[in-house]
Amino acid sequence: MRVLQFPLIKITASFVLGLLIAHYTKPAFLFSLIAVLLSLLTLFSVYFYAKSKLVITNLFGITALSTALFIGIFTTVTQDPTRNKTHYIHFISNQNKNCAVVLIIKEKLKTTAVSNRYVAQIISLDGKATCGKVLLNLKKSTPLKIDIGSKLQAVGTIRKTKPPMNPNQFDYGKYLENQHIYCQMYVNTTSIKSSRIKEKNVFYYASLLRNKIIQNLEKNHFHKSELSVVVALILGQQQDISPEIVRDYQYAGAVHVLSVSGLHVGFILLFITFLLKPFPNSRSGALVKLIIVITFLWAFGLLAGFAPSVVRSVTMFSFVAVGMFLRRSVNIYNTIAISALLILLFQPSFLMDVGFQLSYVALYFIVWLQPLLASLWTPKYKLTSYLWDIITVSFAAQIGTFPMSIYYFHQFPGLFFVTNLVILPGMSLILGLGAIVMFLAAFDWIWLPLLKALEWSIWLLNKVIAWVASFEGFVFKDIPLSIYIMWGLYVLIFCVIIWFKKPTFKKLLVVLFVTISLQ
Repeated sequence: MRVLQFPLIKITASFVLGLLIAHYTKPAFLFSLIAVLLSLLTLFSVYFYAKSKLVITNLFGITALSTALFIGIFTTVTQDPTRNKTHYIHFISNQNKNCAVVLIIKEKLKTTAVSNRYVAQIISLDGKATCGKVLLNLKKSTPLKIDIGSKLQAVGTIRKTKPPMNPNQFDYGKYLENQHIYCQMYVNTTSIKSSRIKEKNVFYYASLLRNKIIQNLEKNHFHKSELSVVVALILGQQQDISPEIVRDYQYAGAVHVLSVSGLHVGFILLFITFLLKPFPNSRSGALVKLIIVITFLWAFGLLAGFAPSVVRSVTMFSFVAVGMFLRRSVNIYNTIAISALLILLFQPSFLMDVGFQLSYVALYFIVWLQPLLASLWTPKYKLTSYLWDIITVSFAAQIGTFPMSIYYFHQFPGLFFVTNLVILPGMSLILGLGAIVMFLAAFDWIWLPLLKALEWSIWLLNKVIAWVASFEGFVFKDIPLSIYIMWGLYVLIFCVIIWFKKPTFKKLLVVLFVTISLQ
């Protein structure tokens, strides 16, 4: 008897295609609603027909894919804030005119040379109830203490971000728009007032806890530059890292270390699993372990501010934990697909986030390509085997993200494999120390030897990164790349890998044809 099922990867790909179609075509709400209702009705009809026949028909597969596509379109349409008639974008006629606004601070961003920047939710514009996110720019001389959840009254100008002046230049306005931030607000410092009323939700209390941890570390004289890095590593807050340190990590090919990602969440999963070893391995014990692990993973995600990189990593490893503790075999491709599907179902705008794209592409290539690279050589010793795994993982990730990185950033760090070979073996120690120190600091308890060990580890990490970054001749900059060449490179990479896995003359012809076409 055959069971009705359909690969999650195909469903996710069709759903993502629907998101892209809706993002670029902006279909009407009524059209998307009718389309999704008709596709769901057709799917149920075909499902019951196929179930009664005990076979999977081609019609069922086509209907399932089309339903996923229309759900993707409908998801994007319903979560587009500009379709709301009360969105502030519909009330801005003169961008040079001062507006009186009431807004709530949602997130603190990295500061510039002259301004502190925040993501804020506008709730009132010139006395009218409105909605929508705006990028708030406040001069550093602003005397107010502003926290997550603060309610502000201000007067200033609301302007759309200007498009780039040069071709292929990074479009910051488009980047903000993909996060549903359509304008920036520049506030007159003398006009801003803070209300005593704060929006107290989980993000507010998570922000208080982060601030408490940071203040306790500062009281114990944790060096500022090392503190900014450890806060980024553990708490996912990169606002206070100096531009020089960020540049060093970029040139060394290790900027991913500064963003809380799968590396960090994976370590937390292993660490909690290690602590839960005393629990019995019975069915009820495994269920208790699973509940504790998932609770800690999502608590960490909340503490890190639920950034896109944190959400996708926590979601994916939650599914991995289900497979681990319920003793079920985990298909890693299905795990990747369902984590992406769930994230995009609730936050379709994440699809256009550069970090989201790079993270999933890197993860896919590690799973798909790394075993092939690792099979090229079988080391005899554990140490060389460990180092070889690091090298192959790094190369698999870099091969996968190479075209996209060049397209977005126009540069490539040639010494990425040296960086990963040097720093990854020590990252588990740094993350372990950091997690323990942060946990203790949350309860106002600091053990100085542990604190100094963490500070020294971060200092050494920064020195190694700066040393690798000093070889600027290996950093290839200002590389022009169009989106068409980027996709052509991906087609070529896929064809080469497929040919390399199982070489045939026909596959070689395809590789040569794609190479000539790309040229």
